[in-house]
Amino acid sequence: MRVLLINPAMNLKKLGRFAGLLEPMPCIGLAYIAGALEHHGCTVGVIDMFAEKLSGDQVVERAKDFAPQLVGMTVLTPSEPVCSILSDMIRAKIPGVRIVWGAVHADVFAEDIIRQKKADFIVHHDGEETICELVDALKSGEKDFSSIDGLSWSEKGEPVKNKARRLLNDLDSLPYPAWHLFPYEKYGLLPFADFAKPVLTMTGSRGCPYRCDYCSLINTGGKVYRKRDPIKIVDEYEYLVDRYKVKQIGFVDPIFPLVAKDLKPFCEELVNRGLDKKCQWLSETRCDRLSKETCDLMYWGGCRRVLMGIESGVDLLLGNVNKNIKTAKVREGV
Repeated sequence: MRVLLINPAMNLKKLGRFAGLLEPMPCIGLAYIAGALEHHGCTVGVIDMFAEKLSGDQVVERAKDFAPQLVGMTVLTPSEPVCSILSDMIRAKIPGVRIVWGAVHADVFAEDIIRQKKADFIVHHDGEETICELVDALKSGEKDFSSIDGLSWSEKGEPVKNKARRLLNDLDSLPYPAWHLFPYEKYGLLPFADFAKPVLTMTGSRGCPYRCDYCSLINTGGKVYRKRDPIKIVDEYEYLVDRYKVKQIGFVDPIFPLVAKDLKPFCEELVNRGLDKKCQWLSETRCDRLSKETCDLMYWGGCRRVLMGIESGVDLLLGNVNKNIKTAKVREGV
């Protein structure tokens, strides 16, 4: 089956004064889906509308040339209006094509999206197995998709949300993200996070054990923390350096590293392979996960920047959003 994946442009007006902070970033969720589909035997194409600064008409023309049977889009709230328009335009130009949406906005608003016929399917949470099962069902001409866990779809015009898919525990079993399909040379992270290019992203884990009230993870399958083998993380790190010549890797986990005992073998392996000299990394973390010893070890292993989730300088507000951290600990971490 021919599957086209689209990373849409953002509706920058919705971001207001923060729009200037944006630059095209590696869309790792879509890259994981692309890798899973290629491994499953699909012919996969990718259009990064945001990174390539394409118009809607240009996206549709490229989609028409690719002639997909299934089109997938990653949908965040600022990009939803763009995705809605693209879905209509693509359906008008490619009769019979099916549309599937994924990512956090689609996950939360699946019922409305299906009812309004913006998409035919919604993939929830870990999407790699779900999308491959959907492809198989479409190839076989199936009309009833109720057996595919983690999928929302339409039955007689009404939205149906299937049973939730069991979260994948063995993250190392997934094929690597298919970055060769993406314009990765155009990517950065954030203006205050970039220090070398080319840059790509990695995940050492999925989910988070914390329950901060403002976080989308608590509503989108991120409550269960699952981590990868630190040595296999280094294997992928080395692959990105060798295959794509990256100079910076950003770990997009909510907290990396979360488990202190995994940090030492990870950093030791990077140094043993000489990767700390070829490519440096950054991560996001909580202030209470840092210590002098941890920071020394991270720097030795090639870490050059840490993004800390502080959220507020007021203890009352931190308590109100269930951050479970005090400003004294923030100062200590900084």
